[in-house]
Amino acid sequence: MRIGVDIRCLMDGGRTGVEEYTTNVLRAMLKQDSEDTFVLFANSRKPMALPQFAAPNVELKTFAYPNKIFNTSLKLFRWPKLDEMLGGVDVLFVPSVRLAPCTAKTPLVVTFHDLSFVRHANYFSAKRRLWHRVMEPKRIAQRATKIIAVSGTTAADLEELYGINKKKIQVIHSGISDNIKRVNVDSETAKRAKERYGLPESYILFLGTIEPRKNLDGLLSSYTVARQAGVTQKLVIAGVRGWVGSDFYARAKQHPFAKDIIFTGYVTDEDKPALYSMADLFVYPSFYEGFGFPPLEAILCGTPVITSYNSAIPEIVGRWATLVNPYDPDELGWAIVQKLRNPVPVAETSISEIREKYDWARAGAETLGALKSSAMINE
Repeated sequence: MRIGVDIRCLMDGGRTGVEEYTTNVLRAMLKQDSEDTFVLFANSRKPMALPQFAAPNVELKTFAYPNKIFNTSLKLFRWPKLDEMLGGVDVLFVPSVRLAPCTAKTPLVVTFHDLSFVRHANYFSAKRRLWHRVMEPKRIAQRATKIIAVSGTTAADLEELYGINKKKIQVIHSGISDNIKRVNVDSETAKRAKERYGLPESYILFLGTIEPRKNLDGLLSSYTVARQAGVTQKLVIAGVRGWVGSDFYARAKQHPFAKDIIFTGYVTDEDKPALYSMADLFVYPSFYEGFGFPPLEAILCGTPVITSYNSAIPEIVGRWATLVNPYDPDELGWAIVQKLRNPVPVAETSISEIREKYDWARAGAETLGALKSSAMINE
């Protein structure tokens, strides 16, 4: 078989959830399948920062059309057909929704990570809302031969919001990197991370993109509650700035405990385990997640977690974390107080269960099965 894979989401070198998913699920499939050919597609006039997929059965086909013109042609004329650009494939896999017209004879398999842009459009900038409209996710879902949903919540949203027949949807949970594991807090690795990010001796951690959907204003309010109840730990907010106005940072500067709130900015993948491991508590009060990597990662590093009782979070991490109402800062604040006053170490059984359930080898095998079964439909 020739399996086409659209890796345009990897061109910029980012490592958010979508990029992590695409890179890891593709590498897992390559480890398991040495007989079929994987034809990888990307297009940009700018230099691309694609990760390496070193395998003898990989064909990398990159093009240098201006993306504004290329995407306009894909949207208005449904041309060029991606499968034809790749020299013909038996199935086309799109791991992150974007315009991907192909000929009628070629099965299309698309992964949907969430429908937050439909459920909570107000959490997105005008530019991101426009981008999602241009990418036509509903049309792509309707055209797809099979849809991979990373959680049951995303699958249910596809049925409810897009009217997709559930028989066409397959839930395949993502995996967690083996590199995410507990770091000795006295190690040189931890000491370097502490110095690099200006970390205090004792802290509460949030790690994720700084954007409205993550409910960081709620976290700031909850931190006030916790501090007024006697909590002494500082608050570390780690991650890149996404769509968030300067007014958020202005509010943080006016916080009654502003001197104890630390923004680290971008954290490298190599440093994340150290930040998780050194934290007394990880707090992730997101309003909506289609999966949610950070709470699982924190637990794998031995750090207790408080997160939200909504969207896919109870399904993905519920039995290993304390769940709260993200719309109630007082509830979150008092949960922080209780977890710090009565610390309970993360059980090794929890870590083992997460490793077993969220495994990239398993995700790769199931994804490969979905691709092959879809290809067989047209045989």
